[in-house]
Amino acid sequence: MTPLRASFAFALFALALACAAPRQPWRDTTPPQVLLDVLPRQAIINVDGAPVGSGAREVAVPDPAHRYRFTFSAPGFVPADREEQGAKLSGARLGVVLRPEGFGSARRLDLDDGAGLAGAAALLQRRGAHLAALEYADRAVEVAPEAPLPHRVAGDAALALGRRARAIQAYSTYLALAPEAPDHAAVSAHVEALRGDLTVPPPPDAR
Repeated sequence: MTPLRASFAFALFALALACAAPRQPWRDTTPPQVLLDVLPRQAIINVDGAPVGSGAREVAVPDPAHRYRFTFSAPGFVPADREEQGAKLSGARLGVVLRPEGFGSARRLDLDDGAGLAGAAALLQRRGAHLAALEYADRAVEVAPEAPLPHRVAGDAALALGRRARAIQAYSTYLALAPEAPDHAAVSAHVEALRGDLTVPPPPDAR
């Protein structure tokens, strides 16, 4: 047998072995995942009792028949839990918003509830939970950008966190959306004072 024929025969043999070999189930090679999106971002996530971290993250759900149980908790918030079958979770997004303690149980918050998120953000800001307040307010702005309240809360929270440029942007949007607001003059004066104190660095190529 010539070397060329030998190489061809070996290739055919290898192909036959590959076709005959049992294929792995898809879930064993590429485990399906669910995206967990939770507010506040510091909330601890547990899957079937095991901690997987905090904040938005993807979690493997390889068993389509298994009912996965997710729990979410953070200090100052009412814990939440969700349960769903693996087959329904693959490629899905599971959004969870924890309700601040004392916010009231009549309304269940979710990531698309702009008014609820804004109200929760305002409560968190009054309590001094500035980072969580900004997270809730920012999400409320995404959902309902024309609503003035989340911009106002975002400005207060950002300023408390030392994010002055973000505070100016949020306050300015609030002023544009609510020109008749009772605190319009006070917020406007506050913005001007912040702009005067803000030092903007020159561009890198400035001479």
